[in-house]
Amino acid sequence: MSVIISTDDLELSCPHCNGEKQVNEEDQMVPCPKCEGKGVIITTLGQTLLHFIKKHT
Repeated sequence: MSVIISTDDLELSCPHCNGEKQVNEEDQMVPCPKCEGKGVIITTLGQTLLHFIKKHT
């Protein structure tokens, strides 16, 4: 049995910055504080997979 996991299963576009990586604060573009400027938020499945990989490497 094989499991296929797509990138969409692991991360989602940041709803705070809409994936733009930056937000406008006081008329200045700064890295999004919610996604730390990555443009994506890791899903629960992504967090589980990351934890598993860190545990076994």
